[in-house]
Amino acid sequence: MKEWFRGVELIEIDGMPNTRQGINTNAHRNNWLKRKAMGRGSAVEYHISNFHEDVQKLLIEKYGTEQDLRNAKEVIERLRVNGLELARQQPEPSNVSKIVPLSDYEDWARLPVYDVHAAAGAGTLVQSEFQIGVFSIPVALLHEYGLKESYCSVIFVDGNSMHPTVSDKDRVLVDIRETPHPAKDGVYVIRIDDAVYIKRLNWNIAKGIYNVISDNPKHESFEINHNNGRNFKIIGKVVTTVMKAVI
Repeated sequence: MKEWFRGVELIEIDGMPNTRQGINTNAHRNNWLKRKAMGRGSAVEYHISNFHEDVQKLLIEKYGTEQDLRNAKEVIERLRVNGLELARQQPEPSNVSKIVPLSDYEDWARLPVYDVHAAAGAGTLVQSEFQIGVFSIPVALLHEYGLKESYCSVIFVDGNSMHPTVSDKDRVLVDIRETPHPAKDGVYVIRIDDAVYIKRLNWNIAKGIYNVISDNPKHESFEINHNNGRNFKIIGKVVTTVMKAVI
């Protein structure tokens, strides 16, 4: 079964961006496993393990054999393991030569800071969400994550249920563009009824529900059915921390 795919192949698959620029943006945003495409200049290929299981099944249908299709579950697991091993073998690139003093940046984005207090603990009840300040960040740094100023914001973390990924009083950069359903596994700001949380979401395709996971083992995870009438909304995807305590 083919494991590596070019952007031009992926844009033909349901559930994937329909432009190569969209593919590149998603790849940068989600740190997809990739390699240089042989004999194709600067073109790159992306490993199948990067994608949602539904997309993997569609790729198997299109590029796999009849036997691959009959054993899709086993094929997906094998490719997932292959992806993990390939990622482990890739050396961590040094970025020392790329460090740029902040004083050298000319273009700065002014991101709104919201008093959302996304509850990464007990779940702060949000009565209002309003801007309390501005956080300045070089535009070039946003571009490294495939982001633009127009759909980014900064919020505070309240609680330690996602420690050590994010901790109490951290500031996190959030991509507030509408998230396609089902959301790719990752850390999100979510609203359930009147409570706002930062949690890790994992889509359970068999049950058609989200597993809402706390990275801190002292806090229980739970399931949420977004179709059961509860007021569930994905507010945005947590991209990175912009301020984090180290003591």
